[in-house]
Amino acid sequence: MVSDIKGYNTRETSASRQGQASGVRADRQVESGSASGTQPARDDTVALSGLSEVIKTAAAKLAAEPAVDDTRVRNIKDALARGEYQIDPERIARKLIDSDNL
Repeated sequence: MVSDIKGYNTRETSASRQGQASGVRADRQVESGSASGTQPARDDTVALSGLSEVIKTAAAKLAAEPAVDDTRVRNIKDALARGEYQIDPERIARKLIDSDNL
């Protein structure tokens, strides 16, 4: 059985770890006290920022757009078939690197 993981020996308890353990016990007591009804229940509230409305509007606009630009796909296919479509490997590599840095 491993008794020492990342410097924590299960047989030794430092002063700082004792403080952490007592903090956990205190939290558990508060939780159990609220569950038993000794403390008044608090209402949870959520406040949404103006940014949430912007995101909601943008999501609705994106959902209304087609996922693929069929005209552009058709133009590229036609150019490939005619042998006129130029592929720039440096541009592709640059875009891949840029997308990795996001």
